[in-house]
Amino acid sequence: MSLSLGRPPRLAGSTTVGRRIAWQLPLAVALGALSIAAVGVRFELAGCLYLALATPELCRVDIAEHRLPNRLVVPGLAVAVLGVAFGGLADGHVPAGAALAAVAVGVFFALLALAGGVGMGDVKLSVVLATAGGGVSAVIVVGTVVLGFLAAGVAAITALVARGTGGSIAFGPYLLGGFWASVAAVPFFV
Repeated sequence: MSLSLGRPPRLAGSTTVGRRIAWQLPLAVALGALSIAAVGVRFELAGCLYLALATPELCRVDIAEHRLPNRLVVPGLAVAVLGVAFGGLADGHVPAGAALAAVAVGVFFALLALAGGVGMGDVKLSVVLATAGGGVSAVIVVGTVVLGFLAAGVAAITALVARGTGGSIAFGPYLLGGFWASVAAVPFFV
């Protein structure tokens, strides 16, 4: 029996995970820093920080598989709701604006899903984004939807022209891009 002191055995997929961490971690840190700079340190920051951590993986999965995993989206709603609720308690007000934003955006996206325009993952993600953004500013809620649709529309037209046929695009990354662009814009509107 011989004992080898060479390299330890590699775990299956360990290089893939390492590559993912190499680009996702710096992006998550940058989005977290953007959140703190735009929102400030308050309870409502919780939803934005969760989204900062989840955004890179949500984009990767949606682009690769055209789905937004519940294991990443649903906890974001809980974190955003808790952040907004505690923020309301700390400020002594009912966070009706965030609740109204979440319901309005959720209904809008649910209607789009019924028409076949978006998937249910997009509906759930839109509610998380509206809750997290609504706790901070209406600018984020409106900007997320408007910028998300504009960017996705440009991408869809570009793909249509390039391929000459229809197809589907992953909408989650465009919603998330609209959210982060709106978070960055908040200091200019407050």
